[in-house]
Amino acid sequence: MRNESNAAVIQGLYAAVNQRDFEYLTTVCDAGSEWFDIPFNTIVVGETSVVAGWQSRFGIFPDATCEIKNLVAHDNFVIVQGVERGTHQGVFTIYDEHVEPSGLKVEIGFCDVYYMNNGKIVKANSNLDVYALFDQIYGDCVA
Repeated sequence: MRNESNAAVIQGLYAAVNQRDFEYLTTVCDAGSEWFDIPFNTIVVGETSVVAGWQSRFGIFPDATCEIKNLVAHDNFVIVQGVERGTHQGVFTIYDEHVEPSGLKVEIGFCDVYYMNNGKIVKANSNLDVYALFDQIYGDCVA
């Protein structure tokens, strides 16, 4: 069964991300909420977990914006496929490699899965196309 209220919460989340409305992000998290950033292998727990996940991303891509391409809300799950755009201006560590800012603009596909309970995010698994990220930062040197 499609869950329109959960879909609206998550659509609001991405609008808040694009507007840097961290207060909204905090209001959509359950007290025990967990954010798992898959490529960066980080887990943050608590009401501010979603905020922390995005603030970390903004440290790397301060002008990051997200465009939802597909959103499916079914029962207590919401799956979002989209494109994140931004300029690589911060250091990040991935796969034990420290990547210095390149100043390059990137466009990266992502897929986020949210588990919802009573209109709140209980768990979020966030994944992005690491190959495309590296290819855009390093050029053709990624094989």
